[in-house]
Amino acid sequence: MRCRALSGCGSESSPTYHLTSPFSTGSLIPPSTSVPLPLFSVDENAQHQDAKDSSKNSFSCVNLQSSSINSSEKFLRLKILSVLSPHAISCRNSYSAIKDLVLKYLSESTEDYVVSSLNSFVEGESADRYSINFLKLVGFPSFAGSPFQRCLRHPNISPLLGVINASGYDYLLHPKASFTLENILHFSPNCLRSDWQIRFLIYQMFSALTYIHDLGIPHGNLCPSSILLSDSLWVWLSLADMSIMKHRISENGQISSLSDPNHHINCFSCQAIHSNAQLSAPINWHSIFLKWWKGELSNYEYLLVLNKLAGRRWGDHTFHTVMPWVIDFTIKPDEKSDFGWRDLKKSKWRLAKGDEQLDFTYSTSEIPHHVSDECLSELAVCSYKARRLPLNILRSAVRSVYEPNEYPSNMQRLYQWTPDESIPEFYSDPRIFSSIHSEMSDLAVPSWSSSPEEFIFEHRKALESDHVSSQLHHWIDITFGYKLSGEASIEAKNVMLPVADISVPRSMGRRQLFTRPHPMRRNVKYRSDYTSRNKANYNLTASEFLENLEEAISFCDSARHLNPVYSYDKNLLGKFRVLDFPQGIHLNVDNGKSNGDDNADDKAIFNNVYWNMDYLEAAGSSSVSFPFGLGHLLVFLEGDDNGSTSFQELLRWRHLSSPSRGYSEDLAGDVFSIGCIMAELYLRKPLFDPVSLCEYKENGVLPGSMQELPPCVAVLVEAAIQRDWKSRPAAKCFLESPYFSASIRGVYLFLAPLQLLSRPGSRLRYAARLAIEGALKAMGTYAAEMCASYCLPLIMSAISDFEAEPALCLLKEFLKCLDTWAIRELLLPTIQKILHASEYSHLKVSILQESFVRDLWKQLGKQAYLESFHPLVISNLCNSHDKVSVSVASVVLIGSSEELGIPITIHQTLLPVIYCFGKGLSADGIDTLAGFSGKISSSDSFYL
Repeated sequence: MRCRALSGCGSESSPTYHLTSPFSTGSLIPPSTSVPLPLFSVDENAQHQDAKDSSKNSFSCVNLQSSSINSSEKFLRLKILSVLSPHAISCRNSYSAIKDLVLKYLSESTEDYVVSSLNSFVEGESADRYSINFLKLVGFPSFAGSPFQRCLRHPNISPLLGVINASGYDYLLHPKASFTLENILHFSPNCLRSDWQIRFLIYQMFSALTYIHDLGIPHGNLCPSSILLSDSLWVWLSLADMSIMKHRISENGQISSLSDPNHHINCFSCQAIHSNAQLSAPINWHSIFLKWWKGELSNYEYLLVLNKLAGRRWGDHTFHTVMPWVIDFTIKPDEKSDFGWRDLKKSKWRLAKGDEQLDFTYSTSEIPHHVSDECLSELAVCSYKARRLPLNILRSAVRSVYEPNEYPSNMQRLYQWTPDESIPEFYSDPRIFSSIHSEMSDLAVPSWSSSPEEFIFEHRKALESDHVSSQLHHWIDITFGYKLSGEASIEAKNVMLPVADISVPRSMGRRQLFTRPHPMRRNVKYRSDYTSRNKANYNLTASEFLENLEEAISFCDSARHLNPVYSYDKNLLGKFRVLDFPQGIHLNVDNGKSNGDDNADDKAIFNNVYWNMDYLEAAGSSSVSFPFGLGHLLVFLEGDDNGSTSFQELLRWRHLSSPSRGYSEDLAGDVFSIGCIMAELYLRKPLFDPVSLCEYKENGVLPGSMQELPPCVAVLVEAAIQRDWKSRPAAKCFLESPYFSASIRGVYLFLAPLQLLSRPGSRLRYAARLAIEGALKAMGTYAAEMCASYCLPLIMSAISDFEAEPALCLLKEFLKCLDTWAIRELLLPTIQKILHASEYSHLKVSILQESFVRDLWKQLGKQAYLESFHPLVISNLCNSHDKVSVSVASVVLIGSSEELGIPITIHQTLLPVIYCFGKGLSADGIDTLAGFSGKISSSDSFYL
């Protein structure tokens, strides 16, 4: 069966989507791999090629030469997807089909029917079942007993645009999340600034888990990397990472990984890069390190593992997998000579810049540092791969004016030009030398190599040489290890410039894997021609061997955090109950095969399994009468601001908690995983590794880090990780625990509808109506502040006159409910961005109305108003291109003159306007000057 890669040339600024293949018939993308697809970049007939290869516009799949997944198994997976994401569409693989899916998502109307129903409900009109069903879905107690149809997506389940059926494998098309929880924990843990925010994240996880468990569906693979986060840190549980999507079920009921090492993998671009390191499976770093240390694993493979642990992503130009340069390309590498080898005890940045310059930078900088950039920048990666990347990417990442002659023409020049490290392609992929651009010559190999293939062989052999193996640990210390911090980083001239704002979420950064010096590889000669591995052990004395072994074991023990464990039993088999489907979802399988077609079962499934959205929307659209109204909804939006939880309350909850009806071991496994994640959010390190989990399972000894948890958190974690799965409370029980304060529940209920795939105007209308009715005030100041970060982006998107009215209402309500700090830090920047826009917008004009300005003045105070808002009013008077903005700005300036006083009016209003007089001041601006003249008497003229 052939494996196809879809690729294309898309705009760098295009929205990004992921295509993942969690199930297939004979082929699939590695389970942890998800590759982005840009808007309209899919070539329907594309075959394997790297001409368009880039991190933002291609994806590929791996062909597994194993028995194909049976139809009933595939059918089960499609059933689950149809329930968890009922708006998704199943379609054949084609450019037009994928284009339609992406366009539908970009229209932001996929779940408009739900938000429209909610708007009708909060505005007192006749409600339909959608509003009631959704409110029950997110936990409104008043609606707990109402009839419920499973035709809605839970807001904490990742959206699925569609299932694309290609030849022999299937893709899930879904939006790319900005972050994963793993990103946050590794690169920006300080963005979770408070205990309240951590609890809010955990509440969302339990809400989604409660929903899927009520359906009898376990996730089976909950870990920080499978928890997706939006820009505002809203949680999505990943569908593509579910255990049922990543594993196959055999006839005897055993579960096995689709990336099982016994499966044979054909080699092509992506697989060549990742070698045979099985990077798609959970990494047992302890085992991998010992293999490398003993000479049973190549340097290349071990470095790929370290990259994976550090969060680096092959194909992502902003955070690409990094490799060391090991030679300078002046002569052919020869282990008998010291010439031509790169010094691995120093970073490439240090070698390129020199110690004198780095010392000067460190001593003169306001924030002392040696290194101001990544060890492998996007500029460097795109320059290295320039001959394989589309021109639009080169213009975006390298320089806006494309000049092919400015790119290094040969390897020696490239090495001398860059202060950055290398990439795996220079050790594995000869195609990187061949140019797809007629005006750019191929990258020339050194004179001692006759072809790219020979160069790759010799370069890789140099990486595996004794010379490199004896020094590689120094490079690891600098790039991934203890020389990234403390005195060691100063001595190595490797102090990084810290990020400007540690509270901003990030998906990349320098992750320090080790806090101790990395052991040197044992004196083992390792040679590789990509298939054979011949080792020759050098004799060591018994004491030397034991000393080296003790060092290696001690080092492993200090890095146990690199082997996090989130599953109590990896061999759990999901016992899926029969799912109840809405009437419009048809699930029929024709097991007959025609004309000897091996894919007949797959075709039958995709021809007969589909989501009928017309029916789903019609099913919930009929108006019904319910004894509930907006008042019932507002009652449960009332919150508190202290967020405190009584320890005694939690102990009482723990005593009374119990598994729910229909609880099973696989569902309890998810609860264990959430318990581990909950602990890690507080500890900033994993709770379990294989050693501590084994000790816990055998002897009941909890990790010592449990004592570092806050007492209230420890109660929940201990309940979630009980050794006997029957003793673990159900997800719903956790959701209802006193650990989650009323403000957390209120904020969640307020925000959940705003996370649906609906037009901004519809969501604004819903939020504004609730705010006007007193929801923000009822929840309290702190809860309103938490809501602001989710609502303000919606306000920024208000363009039409229809959207401006609810946006202004929402701004006014936040102005009433937020404290002065939150207004300055959250609300004011949004208002400033709206006023900065040169084009006309109804919202900008509304903000410049005198009533809103006075409210803002009152909340900010006179000085803050003058510093942050007043200049923008003057700017709209002098520089705006639309007459309406100029007119309202004029009214505001004249109206504020009395309260500001004559001196301030003259110096901070009148003089700036006069200054613009000779620069084409509009007629309204001139009228404003005339208006001021009537307010300034002759006795005040001396101020001029």
